[in-house]
Amino acid sequence: MSFMESISKKWDAFMENSAPTREKVGSFFRKVGNTATKVWDFAVKFKQFILAIPVALGAVILAIRNMSALPKQVGFGLQIDGTFDFVVGRGIAVLGPIAITALCLLLMFCSKRVLTPWLVSVFSLVLPLLLWIINCYPA
Repeated sequence: MSFMESISKKWDAFMENSAPTREKVGSFFRKVGNTATKVWDFAVKFKQFILAIPVALGAVILAIRNMSALPKQVGFGLQIDGTFDFVVGRGIAVLGPIAITALCLLLMFCSKRVLTPWLVSVFSLVLPLLLWIINCYPA
């Protein structure tokens, strides 16, 4: 008996003995694959909601922070001498960026291509931060 024949017999015996285990492992991976496919299908179907949740939460958190951190009168258009060109109340300054973010998310829900309006809504989260910086650290 040659070396290759003995290895072949040992391999065949190993494959026979390991068949039930291989079937169980294969069944497990098929179940995991089917579950992952179902999760992926769910995520693709509801991608607008999945993408909108963190943006909406971020907008609300920033609005709450700005409601407590901004002064009663919020200015826009900081001039060279340190005065503001246009002044509004704190409530309008807080609700404005939320309205812009909500409009971006609404456009995302109406759009066939979700990612571009979603990125615009993510960048709209910079507005509350910019308002806070301009009004709390003028000039």
